[in-house]
Amino acid sequence: MDSVGSASSDARIDLKARMAGKPQQGGNTPPGTNRRMMTPPPPGQARKSTGTTPAIKSSGQLPTVGGPQVAAPPAAAGPGRAAPAPAGPPQRRSKPKTQGMPIKTKIVLAMSSLAVGVSLLIFLIVMLIATTALESTIQQAGVGMLQQAEAIHRPYRAGLNEKGLIAYFGQPANREKFDKYWQQMEWDERAKRGSFHARIPACREFANWEQFKEDRVWVLVAGNILDNPRDLNLSDAAREEAIKFEILGEGWAELRDLKPNQRASAPNAPRRINKAAMERYKSYFSKLFRDNGLDAGSDKFERLKARIDQDTENRLIEGPQGLRKTIFRFFQEDFVKDLEELTTADDSQVRFIFFQIPDDTLPRFRTEELNVVSPRPRENRELERLASSDVVTKGDVSIDRGAFIGGVAAYSFSKSLSPGESISIYLDREQIQSRKQALIWSILGISFVGIGLSIALAFLIGGSITKPLQTLMTDIEIISGGNFDHRPMARSSDEIGIVSRLLGDMAAGLKEAQKVWLENQGRKHDLDIAKEIQENLLPKHVPRIAGYDVSAYYSPSKEVGGDYYDFFLVDKTHLGMICADVSGKGIPGSMVMMMAKALVSYEAQDNLSPRDIFCKVNRTLAKDIKRGMFVTAFYMLLDIPTARLTVASAGHNPLLLYRAATKQCIEVNPGGIALGFDKDGRLFERNMKEEVIQLQRGDRAVIYTDGVTEAMSPTNEEFGEQRMQAITIQCAGKTSAEYLTTLVNAIQGHAQTDDQHDDITIVTLKVG
Repeated sequence: MDSVGSASSDARIDLKARMAGKPQQGGNTPPGTNRRMMTPPPPGQARKSTGTTPAIKSSGQLPTVGGPQVAAPPAAAGPGRAAPAPAGPPQRRSKPKTQGMPIKTKIVLAMSSLAVGVSLLIFLIVMLIATTALESTIQQAGVGMLQQAEAIHRPYRAGLNEKGLIAYFGQPANREKFDKYWQQMEWDERAKRGSFHARIPACREFANWEQFKEDRVWVLVAGNILDNPRDLNLSDAAREEAIKFEILGEGWAELRDLKPNQRASAPNAPRRINKAAMERYKSYFSKLFRDNGLDAGSDKFERLKARIDQDTENRLIEGPQGLRKTIFRFFQEDFVKDLEELTTADDSQVRFIFFQIPDDTLPRFRTEELNVVSPRPRENRELERLASSDVVTKGDVSIDRGAFIGGVAAYSFSKSLSPGESISIYLDREQIQSRKQALIWSILGISFVGIGLSIALAFLIGGSITKPLQTLMTDIEIISGGNFDHRPMARSSDEIGIVSRLLGDMAAGLKEAQKVWLENQGRKHDLDIAKEIQENLLPKHVPRIAGYDVSAYYSPSKEVGGDYYDFFLVDKTHLGMICADVSGKGIPGSMVMMMAKALVSYEAQDNLSPRDIFCKVNRTLAKDIKRGMFVTAFYMLLDIPTARLTVASAGHNPLLLYRAATKQCIEVNPGGIALGFDKDGRLFERNMKEEVIQLQRGDRAVIYTDGVTEAMSPTNEEFGEQRMQAITIQCAGKTSAEYLTTLVNAIQGHAQTDDQHDDITIVTLKVG
């Protein structure tokens, strides 16, 4: 690539001039052709011309209503075209007479009757549903709310045991909740007292109360050693340490190294004292025995431990402010909060939820403590609940429609779970009845308003239907009094029969035929303008770059096509090239093509990532095009000084790459889906890939649309990739213009017809 690198400066200047639209030699396209080639078209193989045909402008006038008939002027003289025959004299007809009720009256009466009937029917149906099925709806809603309460009850009921409470206490999410209580129980720094020791924290990770008791005994023994070091001060230091390790185990290792006033870290597991060692060395713990009313000389350690365990049980676990009661209070409050969300919500009709727990569910707790009421009554007084005789059963749910709770009339929904255990919810009966009455009045009011609006609309719509019909009838009577006779006479007795006869006369009239012809000419003129606009959007010149040979070919299958290609001067050293194919042909495909071109042109500015360009284009294009339409595209970004080609494909045909070194063709397909398929863009961006190719001298890159490989022969055989690759290898030494001429001649020879199956677009780049 020495020539490319040495001429990069000249290439940038020449490329900039070409992209600015300045004419260069060999870059003009002959006028009047239906294809856009950056090189001369293949000799002797020009397709049939689809150049524009000038629309014939007519100044003809239809006859004015109530005046003399004026014939349209003859069309421009030309071969094979005859001037229209002059109109004959007008023929008078008697005005048809209507019999019976006018059609306007019929329409208004029919629509009013239908509207009133439908409104009354809907009102009666809704009232029937409101009066007969509302009770069932209330029952279903109450049962559903009862099921919600039952779902909250299950974890509450499952936690009402010793393991459940201890597990709730040990959950990491609840640790902060118990911190203040636990710290005061361990050691109150202000009061200088506590149930454990100021420097030795208790273990919070216990599985049962016995482990909690064992840990407290360990803490008190270890604290006695720290507070009274002289009691175990032996002349043999090694012997002294051995005794401490024997009594306390590995836990002594941390306590041994504590500095004065330093607190040990909290343990991860409960600690256990060595009872046998304590019995042997109990004489060293005389103060601990005295603090508990015992004598180390006469009492065994088991008695000391039993006394400490009893104190732990009565005061720290089972006491009114003990750990067990405290855990239960927090445990119950959490579940009451969930219930209160059902009873205190603004749109909730649930007044109360009541959980009744059987006796002895949790030992040493009263039933009143275990039961749950939400919302909790003031001053913790018991709610008065009164049942009635108006009770029905639905499955396992008992429904009391005349219950009272706290003096409030309510619907009661109760479910028995086991002997002495039940769930009850209470819905506000007055609130439900109030809403029921409001619903009935709303339905009644809406029904009357609907009936009034329906009658008014019947008059408005009836008038709007008949007024244009009467105007049309007058126009048709004037036209039918002209030259156009021999028309069938309708025998209907109202206005519809008259309209039918007059429309029959107009159907075969010369005026309508002339109008259709003029409209067709106008459409053709519009199509020619669309074709001209599309051709002006395609590049008028091929970039000329020193060291490279670029050329392109474009031929639509219809007046306007769905293919498109373009060149972008991204910056001084990068040239972008794109070839795209829009699903569908004709004007819809052309419009989507112009939209895609505008988006790509905008996003390609100063953007050196083909993948990023496609991702940004897809975000906009996918939102705006009709479902089912899409755009495939292949984008090449050429680094001019280095001949490095960065490519990306949006579901397009692969890049055909000829390697001069191996004299072989390979296909490069980075992977990706078509633009416009993925509306939110995540699937598109996940599949879009980008690939870098290093070109060498003599290499050729070709991007094309499927009109090339899918060109059909008379025997329905496609042109195919193999033929294209063979021609590319055959033309390895030719210029890009000669290569395109050879390739297009081969396609036309394969098709053997002027009728092109699909748009054909080819862009080729060769390294010189």
